[in-house]
Amino acid sequence: MRRAVSILQVADPALWDRLAERVDVSAHTESVLDETRRIVRPSFSKVALPRLGDAVLVRYARRARAQDAETVDDLSAKIAGLPSAARATLHAAQRHALDGVVVGLHAWDPERDAPQVRALFGAGLVEDLDPDGIPYAGRYRLRADLPPPPPVATDFSEAVFPAPDDLGPASSGPAGILHDAASLAGALDHVSPKRTHKGPLSKTDVRKLGRRLGASDLADSGLLETHPRWGLALRALEALGAVSMDPLTRELHLDLGLDETLAGETTDAIDRFIHKVLDRDLHPLVPALRRALQQAGDGAVDTVIFSDELRDQHRDVLFVAWHREGLDLYPLLPGERPRPYDDDMWERVEGRAIDRALRRFEAIGLVRQAPGVFAATDDGRQWAQAHDAPRPPIWVSSDLEVIVPPGAITAWERFQLERLGACLSRDVTDRYRLERAGLRRWLQTHDLDEAIAMLQRRAPGLPPNVLDTLRAWDQSVRQVVLTRGVLVDVPD
Repeated sequence: MRRAVSILQVADPALWDRLAERVDVSAHTESVLDETRRIVRPSFSKVALPRLGDAVLVRYARRARAQDAETVDDLSAKIAGLPSAARATLHAAQRHALDGVVVGLHAWDPERDAPQVRALFGAGLVEDLDPDGIPYAGRYRLRADLPPPPPVATDFSEAVFPAPDDLGPASSGPAGILHDAASLAGALDHVSPKRTHKGPLSKTDVRKLGRRLGASDLADSGLLETHPRWGLALRALEALGAVSMDPLTRELHLDLGLDETLAGETTDAIDRFIHKVLDRDLHPLVPALRRALQQAGDGAVDTVIFSDELRDQHRDVLFVAWHREGLDLYPLLPGERPRPYDDDMWERVEGRAIDRALRRFEAIGLVRQAPGVFAATDDGRQWAQAHDAPRPPIWVSSDLEVIVPPGAITAWERFQLERLGACLSRDVTDRYRLERAGLRRWLQTHDLDEAIAMLQRRAPGLPPNVLDTLRAWDQSVRQVVLTRGVLVDVPD
């Protein structure tokens, strides 16, 4: 059996005596692990931590990558051992799932596929969230860390033709929006602004954000929500579920799950952004649209032919067919009129869903449209090809200044730089300065080696004194560390 505990650790055993001068650590100690580590009770965070303040770095336990890989391998072996029908049902559920939850009536036939669902439940791969609802038709939570389902092979080359001249203008692309959202998120992490009772953020706090962002116009106006650039960035963070407001203090807090949303190349972050802002029922269309844009390249895609090809190759992309009394029907609830699963209904159901998806793609700057035609924007082409453009290097000077040319870093790296330092100027080329306070906050959820690896990956030559300074700051900050959420074994 395992449980989560908080561990207080000091860099040198002599520090216990210095802590004892300010608080009685022994009164909050549950057990001593060794001369530098103790398991502390919850009362330490409530009573002692406020008295110690910045003398203690509060961190959160992280699961080792090797453990993640081992879990994925175990799950892959378990899935490979399933009957083929159960494995196909699991893959269909994964393609229809949002945030790990799938609605059964969308992904399988509750009558025909009930044995497969029972097999998945017995293998511990799904959890029934609506046990009192219609059998096998409600919500199911998929087990975390499942390997992704195999891609569905589709070919839309028949729908591709040269781009026409009447395509609409491209709106702001998701790559720029994500970089601005990452910058604003980094500033929010430092400032923690408050909303007024009327709704907008406090002007005083917005001015602090403006100075943190190197945005003089925002610092002057104190108005964030109506700002054409940073207001859009705030809406993007809200769409990603990356910010929340404390109902008592009205402070805006950052969800550091944003790290996972922005991780990887910018095209990976764009893909996660698409799934956040697109309606749940349209998610299964994303791979097909991505494949069509990939095949089109600089050309365009005929919407009608795309729809016909998708119907012929992947008819159950949105809904599986239910078989009742010898007929193929769309999923239905008790009392609903049956709808035939035929070509006419495809135009009325899936055809309209494709139009909705394309309108949302156009709104977030992935495609441009003309009547009956869609084509990728620059961001859309990069996303479809799943390959970022080549990146120029960044430059780190001996005085800890970081110079970032356009397109030099990913959205995730932008987020880390904004947390590690302050923006000195934001123009075609952005300038930052690394700060000890920024590193301290960053170390709550990361290790110094990750920051150094990021800088070394993008900078052709990192001055030795920069590394020395960062390591000295790290050593200073880590004199006393409280790590929460550490899993330890306890007797049964």
